[in-house]
Amino acid sequence: MNRKKVYAGIDLGGTKILAVVLDEQGTILNKSEASTNAHEGPESVILRMFDLIQRCLAPEHELASIGVATAGTLNAKEGIVAYAANLGWNQVPLGIRLQQEFGVPVNLENDANAAAYGEWAVGAGKGTKNCVYITVSTGIGAGVISSGRLIRGRDSSASELGHITIDWNGPRCPCGNVGCMELYASGTAIARRAQQLATESPDQAATLMKAAKGSPITSRHVAEAASAGDELSAGVLREAGRALGTGLVSIIHMVNPEVIVLGGGAANIGAPLLEPMNQAISDLGIASMKAGVKIVGPLLGKEAGAIGAALLVAAPSE
Repeated sequence: MNRKKVYAGIDLGGTKILAVVLDEQGTILNKSEASTNAHEGPESVILRMFDLIQRCLAPEHELASIGVATAGTLNAKEGIVAYAANLGWNQVPLGIRLQQEFGVPVNLENDANAAAYGEWAVGAGKGTKNCVYITVSTGIGAGVISSGRLIRGRDSSASELGHITIDWNGPRCPCGNVGCMELYASGTAIARRAQQLATESPDQAATLMKAAKGSPITSRHVAEAASAGDELSAGVLREAGRALGTGLVSIIHMVNPEVIVLGGGAANIGAPLLEPMNQAISDLGIASMKAGVKIVGPLLGKEAGAIGAALLVAAPSE
């Protein structure tokens, strides 16, 4: 039997694990998903990852490498997840265990970096040399491809673009900085601002509270209420969009990308968020730089991290 080289990628999240197997062109051949069940402990999660990879492999496949996308602090060189709050992990030798089990090279990568690489290599950024990926969800994650290379930085902590200051008089962020973009434009920030205004002016928040149906307000509820004509919610999204655009101007000026891939749940809100974002870029950006960048949606969806992780194992980096 002629065996076919394949490359496994895993997106290890706090609630779900997604495994994919790609061919040499980056096409998904098989995929499998399971609940993380992190409360069962690292060993249980690792064994579940073993099983997911095995499910994706066919008899004719020759596994060449494994890439893992995960949040947290990584010691990628040693194959260790140093700390991952979403998993409750400290100093877990994930890469070492995978290498021992499958006998192939293993790479651990920050999840936003992996998704950025996936979108650049085979997704919305394909064909460019300079691409920024931003995911606007609970927080704001990002990855930067510059001259065809993923920028990791000194200790793989580069591209914390959600922690660019957009208001130096702003509140203190848990990261230690002040006025971070994440404090104004993330899904969490949208929900927090909407809750604040609803508490201050409950008579103006009837539509928003109806959307929430008694549960804590989320960015999705704000979007639903705004689409139903709620001015309070629309105003929250205008503020957030303006903040997001202000942060993107700094990114455009710093990175000079051809394309920005904008993903994540909050980015799916659409025009109420994106129109003020685009207006801020128009108002604030250097003319020649803002004119040369396209802002597009992602193509790979939830599989971006796993795909990017698989493709990154042998990729060059800064």
